[in-house]
Amino acid sequence: MLSEIIGVFIVIFSSAVLGSMIGVGGGFLIVPLLTLGLGIPIHNAIALSLLSIIAVASSATITYASSGYIDYKLGLILETTTVLGAFTGARICILLSPSILMITFGVLLIYVGYRMIKKIEFKEAKLRELPLNRLLAGIISSFFAGLSSGLLGIGGGILKVPIMVLILGMPTRVAIGTSEFMISITSASGSYVYYKAGILNTALAGSAIIGGFLGAQLGSRLGIKIRVELIRMIFGFIMLIFSMSMILRGLGIWI
Repeated sequence: MLSEIIGVFIVIFSSAVLGSMIGVGGGFLIVPLLTLGLGIPIHNAIALSLLSIIAVASSATITYASSGYIDYKLGLILETTTVLGAFTGARICILLSPSILMITFGVLLIYVGYRMIKKIEFKEAKLRELPLNRLLAGIISSFFAGLSSGLLGIGGGILKVPIMVLILGMPTRVAIGTSEFMISITSASGSYVYYKAGILNTALAGSAIIGGFLGAQLGSRLGIKIRVELIRMIFGFIMLIFSMSMILRGLGIWI
């Protein structure tokens, strides 16, 4: 058990450092590493990942809040459906077989890897005032961001930020800060479902939370001081490799 606790801490700490450096959290690394590296069943890996993301997002929220880059009002409005999505996603995850989850996560990693390699930037809508139809579109879209978070143990920022920038016209930096604030709430909602279902390994919870918080603190500081373009490229290729491993394992081909 001690070796597993240490292993979980190392995986989540290192994932949080790298993820925070390039602004994607770390959930996309945590689940594959826990599953493929430590042999933890994917349902349990997703639960631990989601728990650690609470710490990662909370750490990032402190940084963005001190700089005034969080729109609390809009974030809480969007969270009404995001939390519902997280509850729904976690419930669906519990019902799905490990193979389906492996394949689903692998497909998502292809998209993440592509985005990291191509470094896709979103053009801000720059709205002077937010029309009701765009607000409703943002609220509805946020449900699916929460769904992906609860289902796959990720923060969902990779969906939340585009929603806030492209649909709601928020400045990118404010969208990222607001996303981190939302993720801390979303992840807590999904984690509660996994805890009640007995899937969250409470013996490993402490190392997951501590590793996530410390890793995010270090990663955010390193991200400010060093150029992250090369790291982003490497991260993207790692995601593509993990995607193939997850998909092939989901199909029953061990790799």
